[in-house]
Amino acid sequence: MSAKPAANRTPVILAVVGVLVVAVLAAVLGVVFTVGHDDKDDDSGDAKRSNTAKAPVRDVDLATLPAVAQADGTIRVGSSSAPVTVTVFEDFRCPFCKRFETDFGPLLADYAEAGKISIDYHIASFLDGKLGGTGSVKAANAARCSVDAGKYAGYHAMLFKNQPEESEDGYTAARLLDLAGQVPGLRGEAFDACVNTDANAAWVAAAESAFESSGVFATPAVAVDGKILDSGNSAMRSPDNLRELLDRRLENPGSGKAALGQEPKVPSAG
Repeated sequence: MSAKPAANRTPVILAVVGVLVVAVLAAVLGVVFTVGHDDKDDDSGDAKRSNTAKAPVRDVDLATLPAVAQADGTIRVGSSSAPVTVTVFEDFRCPFCKRFETDFGPLLADYAEAGKISIDYHIASFLDGKLGGTGSVKAANAARCSVDAGKYAGYHAMLFKNQPEESEDGYTAARLLDLAGQVPGLRGEAFDACVNTDANAAWVAAAESAFESSGVFATPAVAVDGKILDSGNSAMRSPDNLRELLDRRLENPGSGKAALGQEPKVPSAG
């Protein structure tokens, strides 16, 4: 994850190694525990659910997904009447956010297009302060410009697909316009002027300020119906796990089991 404060990377590396060791031990213990207990597990609802074949994640045309900028500094993709809301905190320069979008993005798009969830993207821009440059701010501005052009979902995916190296301040206005040209129907006089003049600078700054006050300290972070999924939540480990959590939530709205974590503070971004 990309964390807000500048920090020594050594503890992060040690933490990752520790997580990997724990994960390996958990996998081994899981196999040992499972052997000889299949009959008992077959009677549990969770076991039956995990053994049920899931339909493949659909390849959604992102141009069909509506998006609207909200007063709290988020950009909502999908219908506001969807029964479940997933909030994603991201910075366009964050490499872990790119990995999240590569792995989890298709699932979220599928469920949003089907009307099962709405996705609130909270776009942060703190990495400029850590890495230097203005790429995060300019990319956030351009993304906000794409909302007015009706092409946010496709442009959001295009920006992460073509993310520069984290240390490279590669999201220049020229590059952002070039990538926009690869999203059918996005380029135009209004969009180009919006990108070139940083027309949404105030919105971007307010969204970052709201992020800094939210209690979320790293990106990517995910909340389901207002509850942040902590790093130990299995739903953050794979799209299949997140899908199971969302399905439980859809089957049983208000289920605490389906939304473990902390409730973020979400001040208005104006």
